[in-house]
Amino acid sequence: MVKAYEWIKKLLHTSYGDSVDVELIQLNVMDVEGSIKKVLGKIEEIEDSRIIVNLSGGMRALIVIVLLACMFRSFRNLKIEIETEDFSQVVEFSPALLNLVKFQPGEDKLSILKSISEGAADIKSIAKRINKDESTVRRHISALENIGLVEVRKRKPLLVKATDLAKLLM
Repeated sequence: MVKAYEWIKKLLHTSYGDSVDVELIQLNVMDVEGSIKKVLGKIEEIEDSRIIVNLSGGMRALIVIVLLACMFRSFRNLKIEIETEDFSQVVEFSPALLNLVKFQPGEDKLSILKSISEGAADIKSIAKRINKDESTVRRHISALENIGLVEVRKRKPLLVKATDLAKLLM
């Protein structure tokens, strides 16, 4: 463990210089909830910093614990990445994707997404299709935009489109 830590510390300092702080956190993978709590606490301590979580290599249980911790809360400066097996590329995971796992859309939001995916792009058309008031649709659209499921193409009049993330949900 210490050898791996020293290797990672050297790699990060080579890549980023002294602008990166590295700290070893010991977790008991047999205590999943306690380990998730410990990781969450550490992320919350440094939340105002740019945080990169690299899930490459290491114990599978540890990777899942760290990923679950990242999924429990929304951190605005958090980037999750994993290297391909041959280390030739790094795959980044969108924070919106992690938020989607927690998202409980409800019938109205799902109806709105379905309407948008079927071609309705403006508030009036969407409201008519789902038989809801335009102000209700606007409120739901705002929530869907915040979670990354719709993209506003134009503000006046409000025109939206479903994101690729929304297509996963549908």
